[in-house]
Amino acid sequence: MNINPRFSFLRKTVLLCLSFLFIYSSQVYAQADLASIPKITIVVGFPPGGGVDIVGRLVAEKLSIMLNKPVIVENKPGASSGIATKYVASAKPDGQTIFVNSNSMLVNQLMNPDSGYDVNRDLAPIGKFFSQANILVANNDLPANNLSELIALAKKQDITFSSPGIGSIPHLAAERLLTVNSNIKVRHIPYPGASPALASAIGGQVQLASVSAPTAVNFIKGGKLKGLVVTSAQRVSSLPNVPTAIELGYKGFAVETWGGFFAPVATPKSIIYALENAITKIMTEPEMKEKLINLGFELVIVKPDTFQQEINEELKTWKDLLGKIKLNDN
Repeated sequence: MNINPRFSFLRKTVLLCLSFLFIYSSQVYAQADLASIPKITIVVGFPPGGGVDIVGRLVAEKLSIMLNKPVIVENKPGASSGIATKYVASAKPDGQTIFVNSNSMLVNQLMNPDSGYDVNRDLAPIGKFFSQANILVANNDLPANNLSELIALAKKQDITFSSPGIGSIPHLAAERLLTVNSNIKVRHIPYPGASPALASAIGGQVQLASVSAPTAVNFIKGGKLKGLVVTSAQRVSSLPNVPTAIELGYKGFAVETWGGFFAPVATPKSIIYALENAITKIMTEPEMKEKLINLGFELVIVKPDTFQQEINEELKTWKDLLGKIKLNDN
């Protein structure tokens, strides 16, 4: 059947106009539902300088401009983000307090049943927006320049590594890679965040650090640390010379740290969806996407309901893994 060219052009024009109308109305809808909120605090469960903190600050700056109101970042580090998670869980559900965190809080909940929070009971997902590879970096004086040399060295001498905390995803990634898969003994020294963990490796207090890749990019490029391996399925674009564990023979090995935003569980759905709309717009701006990629992040957009399902599945996965790994500070 032949379609009149004029009708086809008209149809495309109408669809294009509807698309622009949808985008515009979504932005107006978001701003309208957040208009009565005097200010927004984005809580971060780690010290300044970590991957979650970096994204939290980038979003806060853009969100403040978009909504024409104060949006501040408040760091509440400790207990692998458990302190911040409990704080947000008990906050007033009015949209003034939101939370950016990683899957570390799922592990923390499983490790500490008396942590005072339950992710499913106390938090409402706004959306998952980014993921980070984890990376194993070494002090420049360590006589090992790749993973195989590290494994050989660990069989001759004691090796210590730092992480952003017991049960953090970088900690689990290192334990799984080195202790479980490589069958070597390494001693874990936990720190309250990626920045102090990296500082300990640079200063020689430990020989290795396992952190999220974005926190280590500048130190590797600046020659202050050596990148040995990333735990993502693909190489990190900002660190193209650092191989993946899969490339090094660890079939199917991939452990990534995702990041998402949350609100107290009783927060009205209209506010949840308005925040989701606003943060999605910010994260998908070309300038923001380029900045995140250069820092070592990967953009991932997952809506609240799907994100909740993923959290439920991941809780089961970590529960199984925790049964195989001894998590303490040796």
